Amino acid sequence: MASGIIKTGEINMFYELTGPREAPVVCLNHCFASDHHYWDLHMAAFDGFQILRYDTRGHGHSDAPVGPYTLEMLAADVAGLCDALGIAKVHFCGVSLGGQIAQTFALEYPQKLASLTLVNSTCEYTDAQTEMWRERARTAIDNGITAIQAPLLKRWFTTAAAENQIPGYRYMAEAISRFTPASFDAASAAMCALDTTDRLSTIQVPAMVIATPDDPGAPREVSEKMARLIPDCQLHWLEPAQHLASLEHPERFNTLMRNFLLGLA
Repeated sequence: MASGIIKTGEINMFYELTGPREAPVVCLNHCFASDHHYWDLHMAAFDGFQILRYDTRGHGHSDAPVGPYTLEMLAADVAGLCDALGIAKVHFCGVSLGGQIAQTFALEYPQKLASLTLVNSTCEYTDAQTEMWRERARTAIDNGITAIQAPLLKRWFTTAAAENQIPGYRYMAEAISRFTPASFDAASAAMCALDTTDRLSTIQVPAMVIATPDDPGAPREVSEKMARLIPDCQLHWLEPAQHLASLEHPERFNTLMRNFLLGLA
């Protein structure tokens, strides 16, 4: 295993690279307000592959320069990380914000992409969704992260997950408590500029969308649109769940992910 801090462009990024040295690389990008440990429950899905996990700019142990950030900036960080590690091509899987970064990476660096998996992500926001994120950022700046922690967890997880304190719920509750208001503001600014819809048809690698019918952050119709616009794309549903469906159904997610990757061999 290799892990630590590596310089990529203007920032220092935390990464972890595990698995057989000659195997294909799967790059995993966590959701908003978390870090590379998001994937702890999912590592079994990638057995036999090299697994590249990292902390997005503003998250975890990576640098958190003054924002705002852009999705192009965050995708460039990943490209720089791959270059620094000598990785030519990756199977990219991203959750929520991580999926937005994955889409941007696919569009900006197609030569570096072997496949694409988007988990509870979206390709566009309405004006109302954008304003909601900006209002959350203002609340975090004015009143601290604790002011938005409970409302976000309620959107991200079902009532059953919260009542049973499942491992994924406990992880995200702890992760967001460490997230700074400045990073919340900077990273959410990147999401608010999201609009990849018109370019999704140019993605020319095998792809998979994993979504939730009742996701408050990534509506069903948008998930269906993404799967329809990307030419070679599967669509699978995880339910019952809210926004972070893989943490509510890790075994089912792991099966979907492993079958997809093995089917590309």
